[in-house]
Amino acid sequence: MRRLPQPALESLTRRETEVLVQVLEGAANKFIARALGISHRTVEIHRARAMLKLGATSTPELIRRALRQPER
Repeated sequence: MRRLPQPALESLTRRETEVLVQVLEGAANKFIARALGISHRTVEIHRARAMLKLGATSTPELIRRALRQPER
């Protein structure tokens, strides 16, 4: 998560960040749900909100934006 540009990192909630970390590790929604003790539907909502905040329209784009080096 250290690679996220600072404004994007600050805009995510703690739970959105936890879900995003799991997404970056390649975990499926049901696995993420079990790991975090929430429903898979709640995972979908957190993922969708993270995508919206980072301006991503797909999971691959979400991953690219999350891993993008901050511009200096």
